[in-house]
Amino acid sequence: MIEQVLIVLFSFMTMLYLSWIILYFIPRRRFTGDVRYPSLSMILPAHNEENVIEKSLLGGLNSDYPSEKEVIVVDDGSTDKTAEIVRRIMSSDGRVKLLTVSHGGKANAINTGLSQAKGEIVVVVDADSELDSKALLELVRPFSDERVGAVSGVIRARMNDNVLVWYQDLEYMMSSTWRLLCDKLDATYLLPGFTAFRRKALLDVGGFSTDTLAEDFDIGLRVKKAGYRMVMSDAVMYTQVPQDLKSLVRQRVRWSRGTIQVVKKHSDVPFNPEYGAVGFYGIPTQLYWFVHGFVALPISIYQILYGYLTYFVKYSDFVSFNVFKYFFGWISMYGMLEYSFNSFTGVYPMNAFFLLCFVSFFLGVSYNVLSITRYSRLSWRHAFVIFFSFPYSIFALIIFTFPILWELNPLAKKKALVNIWEK
Repeated sequence: MIEQVLIVLFSFMTMLYLSWIILYFIPRRRFTGDVRYPSLSMILPAHNEENVIEKSLLGGLNSDYPSEKEVIVVDDGSTDKTAEIVRRIMSSDGRVKLLTVSHGGKANAINTGLSQAKGEIVVVVDADSELDSKALLELVRPFSDERVGAVSGVIRARMNDNVLVWYQDLEYMMSSTWRLLCDKLDATYLLPGFTAFRRKALLDVGGFSTDTLAEDFDIGLRVKKAGYRMVMSDAVMYTQVPQDLKSLVRQRVRWSRGTIQVVKKHSDVPFNPEYGAVGFYGIPTQLYWFVHGFVALPISIYQILYGYLTYFVKYSDFVSFNVFKYFFGWISMYGMLEYSFNSFTGVYPMNAFFLLCFVSFFLGVSYNVLSITRYSRLSWRHAFVIFFSFPYSIFALIIFTFPILWELNPLAKKKALVNIWEK
């Protein structure tokens, strides 16, 4: 029974990965008319960002842009020195504005900044992030097409020696690549914490909504429904990602719950022809990973424990070199490579299950490598993360998948929402 379920699972994964790789090699459509750079307002919502706000603010000020630019920092009830640092920079640079509000959350802070913004283009940047020097040029370029209402960019992790950051950086590159593939289908709808908006488009939809935990997902669908095009650019931003497991769990639980909240709020979008590939490809792909988690996680855990109990514990072999080799095969690519070698050399039977497993594995690794080479250079850190990807993927699936049980439980007592961030 388990093998039949896995055959179905690997079949879906093979089709999904194959579609990604095919789309990857399809050329992008690019705007070829005259490029103009209107006035720009950059909004940095900030809550307790004293360790990063100066670098982020200076990065925005120093990022190349040929027209009028202002940077609005909205201090969302910080209890540290965030406002003090901004005031010091503001005293020597008239392009900087500081607004202070009670702690009401990211969406509320952005709306406060929007109410004071003068630019035709509004760029929303997380306050713990830093722009590439050419980021604003790349981000604003597509607005020369008057139909465009929002433009997203590429998000990378600020790298350091923390292994957890290495894994997240790969995730961000894979996510950016996937959003690029959606863009090729005219299906951009996710607008993460590095997005430019036509101010008119934001005003037309009433600004950001505070009724979900995924304001970036919600605003994308609302701008889409308002009739605007959205595209993805090559602009790059480096963000401060969670540095420990507790922070990462909080972030992914918020993402998971927010995704379900937005899908319920916009239940008219999935599989609706009116929304094209957003409804038939983008959102269904997002939702697939919840199904994948509920199927793959229990099977994986069962197989690991069953193998250990059957082939080792049963014979009183609790700790040995063979036990180490067994678990090493599970936590690394070594197990799949050994399985493939033994299957191709006739030690194991060559059957449909193996072929689907092998093809899915090969396409998945290929997509990882394509994502890395598009936005970075392959390094030993990337090799390490890919080789030992299984434990992190299981952990990430668990903290992303199971929080939806809370959102889908009609008996669960939920706070009146709630787009209030925590650090």
